[in-house]
Amino acid sequence: MSNKQESANELIAENIRLHEKIARSYDQRHNEIYNALEQERLSKSLSEATDWIGSGGLRSMDYGCGAGNLTSHLVRLGHNVTAADVTPSFTKITTALDPAHITPFVLNGSDMHEIESNTFDLIATYSVLHHIPDYLSAIKEMIRVIKPGGIVYLDHEASPEHWKPSQALSEFRSKTAVKPSISSYVVRLLSPKWWVKRVRKTINPRYAEEGDIHVWHDDHIEWDSIRKLLNNEGVEILRDESYLLYQPHYNEQVWREYRNRCTDMHIVVGRKR
Repeated sequence: MSNKQESANELIAENIRLHEKIARSYDQRHNEIYNALEQERLSKSLSEATDWIGSGGLRSMDYGCGAGNLTSHLVRLGHNVTAADVTPSFTKITTALDPAHITPFVLNGSDMHEIESNTFDLIATYSVLHHIPDYLSAIKEMIRVIKPGGIVYLDHEASPEHWKPSQALSEFRSKTAVKPSISSYVVRLLSPKWWVKRVRKTINPRYAEEGDIHVWHDDHIEWDSIRKLLNNEGVEILRDESYLLYQPHYNEQVWREYRNRCTDMHIVVGRKR
C-alpha cells in the first residue's frame, strides 16, 4: 500500500470516528442546513433534478447520507433510496426514517465495487465532497453506477467567490457577522471542550472538529476539475451555478438583498449520456 493510500485511509478512519460521536446530534449542529429557506431551495433543486429523469420506480443513492437530509426529500419525490455513508450510524439513522423506501449501504471510503455499473437513476451528494480525500475518484465512481440518462447531483460546496470574495460578498459578511458577547467569551473559557479544541488547533492548525479536509484556501473543491471530469466521462452539465447560502443568524432582509449579488456555495448537476 502506498503512503498516499495509507494517508487517505487514516483520514477516512478519523472521519468515521468523529462522525460516530456526533451522529445523533448532527442535525442540531448544522442549522445552516436544517433551516426552512435552505430546505426550500434544496427541495426545489432535487425536484428539478427528478423531472430531468422522469417518474416511476426511481432508484437513487444519497452519497454521504449523514442524518438523511437528501434522502428525506428524495423519498417524498417518489424515489427508493440507498442511504450510503462511511459512518455506519448515519446509515442506520437514515434508514430508520422510512425502512420501506430506504436501504442502508456502508461505503468503504475508496470505491463502490460491490455495486454494478448503470444501477441508479440518480446519485446525489450534499456537503460531502470536502470530506473525501480523492473526491474526483469518488465522482467518477458515482458516474459509473448511474444509468445512461441518469443524474449526478453535486451540491453545497464552496463557490469560487467564497475563496476570492467580491466587494458585495465582503459587504454581506460584514453586515451579517456575529459579534461575540462578553458572556459568550466567559462560557468558552469555562468550557473544557473549547480548551481541547484550542490545544488541537495549536498542534495542528488544520484540525477540523468534523474531519473536513478540502476547506482551505490552498486545498478546496476545484470546480474546473469537476467539470473536466464530467465532460471526459460523458456527462452533460445541465446546471452549474453558485448561490448564497442562508443561515438562521442572518437578517433575512439583508440576505434577500444580497443573494442575487454574491455567492458562497455552488451546485453542479449533470446527466450521463
